[in-house]
Amino acid sequence: MPDHAPLRPITPGIVVGGITAAATTGALIAIGRRLGNAGIPFAAMSAALFRRTAAGGEVGLVFAGIVLHITLMFVLAFVCVWLVERLELSRVAAAGLVALGELALSWVVAWSRGAGMATILPLGDRVVLALVTVLALIIGMRFALPSLRNA
Repeated sequence: MPDHAPLRPITPGIVVGGITAAATTGALIAIGRRLGNAGIPFAAMSAALFRRTAAGGEVGLVFAGIVLHITLMFVLAFVCVWLVERLELSRVAAAGLVALGELALSWVVAWSRGAGMATILPLGDRVVLALVTVLALIIGMRFALPSLRNA
């Protein structure tokens, strides 16, 4: 006899995080290709963590940077969903606040460690990344939060 247990819904943070991670990873790959190597932004992220230089674009640094980036996007997505659900901020305000936090974090890492995305990418590219983050968070919340589907 099959068990007809109700399906557990996926946590909204997972849906929003997946959409945001996919969109921003694609944007970073495009930015990196324009700079000469698609792995440059990811290597820069992990180079700040491991106190190395990202100039070589080593495979280990790139892989660690991808993992770090995806983890950060999921954390930012959970924070954004929390701001919308618990503090009842609008989707746009919450996404904008989280993206500003992302920009500030990249600047603080570059300032404190002398490495990171903000040392490799120009400000315009980081602003584009923040805009992609905002749009991905808003679209992800549109899919993930049932109270916002009919809004």
